[in-house]
Amino acid sequence: MKNNALSKIKIIISLTKEFIFLMGLIIAFFMIMNVWGHQGNPNLWASVVVLFSIAKIYYLVSHTFKKLDVLIEDNHSFNHMLLLLGAIITIIVFSFAMDYLCISEIYTEAFSGIQYGQPVVSRFSNVLYFSVVTFTTVGYGDIAPIAPVAKLITVFEMISAFIMMVFVFSKYFRNK
Repeated sequence: MKNNALSKIKIIISLTKEFIFLMGLIIAFFMIMNVWGHQGNPNLWASVVVLFSIAKIYYLVSHTFKKLDVLIEDNHSFNHMLLLLGAIITIIVFSFAMDYLCISEIYTEAFSGIQYGQPVVSRFSNVLYFSVVTFTTVGYGDIAPIAPVAKLITVFEMISAFIMMVFVFSKYFRNK
């Protein structure tokens, strides 16, 4: 029982470190983007966000499968797998919300349903909501991507949601 609790704590600590690192990196990018004047060359900044998003998806998906392999090899419970999946989903949703925030800063009309005169915190809550709705494939339509780069990043989030849900569960149950 002690090993089970210690294992959960190790997973939580590891994923918390990854979450803090990734969010710190995205926040630093957002601040750099605003300091260096993203309005002067919006296509360059949008391209950087897209490349970062692709790299992030690759890292998170491959890292999740590695962690899942360790959980399977060590014969961890289904609850550990759900803990891992929940933490990774949280990381993905928050990181895509930051991507959307960066895109909405670069292109002020990137999303319909977001008021652009709002403070950054209010816009972040809107794009976080949009990220959750996108990840869960609910798609209410009250916020929608308009700019092509916003649509592209939204597609990346949909693809990562599909990969995480379908392939992680199938890999876990196939090996169990």
